[in-house]
Amino acid sequence: MMRREKRIQDLADFLKMNNACSIGELAKKFSVSEMTVRRDLAILESKRVIRFIHGGAVFNPSYDPVHMDDFSGLQDSDYLFNQQIVKNKDDKIAIAKKAASLIEPEESVMIDSGTTMTYLCREIDNTFSFTAICWSLNVLVELSKRQNCKLISYGGYFHSQTKMFENPYPSDFIKYTRASKVFVSAGGVHPQLGVTTPLSYESGTKRTAIEASKTSILLVDASKFGKICTTHFANIEDFDIIITNDKLDASMKDEIVNRGVKLILV
Repeated sequence: MMRREKRIQDLADFLKMNNACSIGELAKKFSVSEMTVRRDLAILESKRVIRFIHGGAVFNPSYDPVHMDDFSGLQDSDYLFNQQIVKNKDDKIAIAKKAASLIEPEESVMIDSGTTMTYLCREIDNTFSFTAICWSLNVLVELSKRQNCKLISYGGYFHSQTKMFENPYPSDFIKYTRASKVFVSAGGVHPQLGVTTPLSYESGTKRTAIEASKTSILLVDASKFGKICTTHFANIEDFDIIITNDKLDASMKDEIVNRGVKLILV
């Protein structure tokens, strides 16, 4: 077993024995940085072993026992993804809750890749049926747990860093697929340079999904505004709705509204 796998297993066992502990105390206990603890806890949370609380974590008593094999084969990219799912977590959950409330019974929606989309899938109402078109593993896994969700997905080259399947012909797949809404993520939103992503392989799918949907909805926390990533895939006005948290700068709020885009703050 790799050292990090052993540490994560020991961390799970420690929390199981002690029920809850602060991140600072865990960092001291395992002689690692608080950032490393957060990454390890993100792995455990993704497997529903623990749940985050303010400043720490609490063991999930319904998860028992914890097996060593649960944490085998971890990649650096798993840490990158799980680090992002922890970053601005409360803001992402609030955004996801609002976005989920926009999905209606029997509706067909497209759901992009990205950590916020994981929270979106968890927040969708379980009382009605809907259809979801997706192209990322985290979305596929979350929605596969729901009996009321009809799933449509396509394969391709798997990028473990983002959990996205890259299809070289996304337009061919979406050519015969339509949705009433698409939920899109982004790495940066700039008034002049548009909506961007740091990974070029994401841009084609994002762009085509926007074109194939009646209503396009951008889900980004306020920290993404003003940032510029390397690959442009849309402009602010290409979206019908932008959902973000209320930390957004006033000038950016005015910019979005003046372009005729509905702004929802949570």
